[in-house]
Amino acid sequence: MDPLPFHAPSLLPQPSDTALKHHFLGRNLKDVQAPAVVLDAAVVRRNCKLMLDTAKQLDVGFRAHVKTHKTLQLTKLQVGEDSKSVKLIASTVAEIENLLPWLLECKKAGKEVNVIYGLPLSPSSLPRLSTLAHHLGPGTISLFADHPSHIALLNTLPPNTWPGRIPVLIKIDTGYHRAGVSPGQPQLTALAAALAASPRATPAGFYSHMGHSYATSSPQEALRALGQELEGLEAGARAFLASAGAPGADAKKPLLSLGATPTATAAQNLLHDAGGGPASAEYRSLLSRVSREFSVELHAGVYPVLDLQQLATRARPAESLAQPGQSLLSLRDLGLRALVEVVSVYEDREKPEAMIAAGSIALGREPCKSYGGWGVVSGWGWEGEGGNGGVFEAEGERRGWVVGRISQEHGVLVWEGEREGMRELRVGEKLLVWPNHACMCGPGFGWYLVVDSEAEEGPDVVVDVWTRWRGW
Repeated sequence: MDPLPFHAPSLLPQPSDTALKHHFLGRNLKDVQAPAVVLDAAVVRRNCKLMLDTAKQLDVGFRAHVKTHKTLQLTKLQVGEDSKSVKLIASTVAEIENLLPWLLECKKAGKEVNVIYGLPLSPSSLPRLSTLAHHLGPGTISLFADHPSHIALLNTLPPNTWPGRIPVLIKIDTGYHRAGVSPGQPQLTALAAALAASPRATPAGFYSHMGHSYATSSPQEALRALGQELEGLEAGARAFLASAGAPGADAKKPLLSLGATPTATAAQNLLHDAGGGPASAEYRSLLSRVSREFSVELHAGVYPVLDLQQLATRARPAESLAQPGQSLLSLRDLGLRALVEVVSVYEDREKPEAMIAAGSIALGREPCKSYGGWGVVSGWGWEGEGGNGGVFEAEGERRGWVVGRISQEHGVLVWEGEREGMRELRVGEKLLVWPNHACMCGPGFGWYLVVDSEAEEGPDVVVDVWTRWRGW
């Protein structure tokens, strides 16, 4: 078995867990130096369980993407403690390398392990991926292909560089136009011919990412996008199989893996009467029909923590109609916040403003379609001070503090709405901000401070620290 001479854990070592916990455990967030990124473990557990329960009740598979958080602890919550299989997607080789010790433990416990490297294959990634495949065994590392040259590249691998035949998923473009090949295109036919003739690679299924589902604005639209993706992926699979030759009678059902957080979580509408309306039965019927010939799985990444972009999709209503009181998509379901500190205030500007020592590196720079800012200040810490003065809600009262402008290390908070009753900010005050896009809020930090709103310590006390993987 090849060693791991070049891999992220050795080149980019993690900070000491012992030192981090010694410094942070038991501290109140108001006593922690900002900026920092904070996870609420209770919210994360609830979101992960809801997704796993949904897949189980719909009788479909689920594959968790680890790119949002890049931590072992949250990966385990995504998979579920009782799961007999570990199905993951990673956007970097470094993510798989950091997961390797735990994946080996899972295999030793008899669990099925499969991790997809989530970009079309590149020559420079192959040596590290093949080493991982050697450590984990045949069939554990799957690759994407959407061009015949990817198969040609695999055919050039020297013997014994990859255990067994290399599983390849065909990336189908269902309208997002990022990666993937569209059904009916000559490139798909050529890819099918290349894979059929390959001595090294074997088809492992079909995959699509419905990234444009972020544009949805209602449960009905999100369900419609889910149906369109399923139909588009099925069409791509059928076109490929028609070119390559249908699998034999003894072959497993071909895999269809579809999703993005808006569409994958929109599947919850089928179980919670959550705004899907009469069309819910239509989509249940579609799913049932496709499942007779294909093995269907959902995949998603940001759903454990969610963010303001996800709220803007309105892919589910705030609360389940079938189970009143069960939150589905509201501010209560956002599990990641940025801890920031006010460093100056400007009451005399046209709109009241304040500065925080956190800009694009801490918060990200991705917009949100529902409002013009870069984050929303929560009401955390304002209880007992005459009310929070209003928390800005894009779908409700558009009154409160938002991150209105950002540069590298500077963020400018802007008060939106009437000044009357405004909650004044003070220099040195700590605030928690919901970011637009959680995936882009984490990379500026080496670890997450974990609180637990259901724990005895209360929602403001650090109960754990999760280190975040680095590298590519």
